[in-house]
Amino acid sequence: MGKLRVFEIVFDNGKSVYNPSELVNGKCIVDLRGDMKMKTLRILMRGVAKVHWTESRSTGNRLGAYTEHYNAEIEYFLKRQVLFGSETGDGREVLTEGRHEFHFSFQLPSGGISTSFEGKYGSIRYWLKAEMEKPWTFNHKAKKAFTVICPIDINRSEYLVPVENNMEKVLCCWCCTSGPISLYARTDRKGYCPGESIAITADFENLSSRTIIPHATLHQTQTFLAGGKSRTRHSKYTIVTGLAIQPGRTTSWDAQLLKIPAVTPSIINCCLIRVDYAVRISLQIPGAYNLSMDLPVLIGTVPLRPANYRHMTPVLENGNEIPESPMYYQPAPPYSEIDMSSIPVEPPPTYAECVEGSVDIADEDDDNIIGDTRFTPMYAYVHSYHHQPPPAYSEIDPQSRPQYSYSSEIS
Repeated sequence: MGKLRVFEIVFDNGKSVYNPSELVNGKCIVDLRGDMKMKTLRILMRGVAKVHWTESRSTGNRLGAYTEHYNAEIEYFLKRQVLFGSETGDGREVLTEGRHEFHFSFQLPSGGISTSFEGKYGSIRYWLKAEMEKPWTFNHKAKKAFTVICPIDINRSEYLVPVENNMEKVLCCWCCTSGPISLYARTDRKGYCPGESIAITADFENLSSRTIIPHATLHQTQTFLAGGKSRTRHSKYTIVTGLAIQPGRTTSWDAQLLKIPAVTPSIINCCLIRVDYAVRISLQIPGAYNLSMDLPVLIGTVPLRPANYRHMTPVLENGNEIPESPMYYQPAPPYSEIDMSSIPVEPPPTYAECVEGSVDIADEDDDNIIGDTRFTPMYAYVHSYHHQPPPAYSEIDPQSRPQYSYSSEIS
């Protein structure tokens, strides 16, 4: 690298995960073995969603097949700062020998952007690129990506309700029909964060003549859109297998836990890429198609606050129960009645690297990049999670004020 000993981008306080509207602060470090002439030293911050895949097409004649490309791209933002020199300079600026630190600060948009994502057919990526433009020679570049997480709060009421479904199947063999195989399953709620476990309640009834085996799997569906077409990719993560169910027997799961690894949160606000999750409950049936159904769940970024997760019997002022609503929320007291000193401070979130691993963020125009260009997204992760079943209705006083407590491990 000649006179250039070090050229890198460093985030302040080692931070690499940001939320919308936050400041991305850091410095560009340059260490020279001798004086260097340059026109400018600039840094830019860019956010872009991009998809690409190919499909083989047949021409229907002797010319054979051809490959059709599908591409789409949305640029969320592109911001620049000049750290040294001038964009219109003549290249006579001299950066002296030694170590130099050039500080930068960019603000992320408050909306209109999506959570970082790396997939087989597309990505949502945010990065910084520093470029040292020198006269009469090639430019030096340094590139570094960071994670943006758009908050999805699973404490919202619509994510606290259970998801349930049931199915039945009758096996036929020639002219013989066996008894039905049926299943009913329910999750304890709809919204979760990585690191938590999904508590599954299920009933299995096997009135057939075959032995069946129950399974539960966390399924992810990635959908990519471009040119009026779509491409889908399915992945499965944690798998739980139950005991075999003999003919004529029934069995149940009571809060069977399905662990959620450090996966991408649900992405529902990007017009090019969508990421959805479901718990698939299936019964493996020998010699027949399996019986299976999906319970859609949402993977969020703001962990559950225990005080919010209370299955209460709704009660009217006259003492009558409301049978159709599964929850009861006490109205918030006026500000004058709140003792702010009694409200606990939530610990900072913890993060874990995505289970999909690292990717190379170098693009086709990123020649002469200095340093490592591998990047692994980081997502909110709940450590030391312990499932706590909701209290029995008889144990709940609907007139009492909820007691707030938090448990988290800071890493």
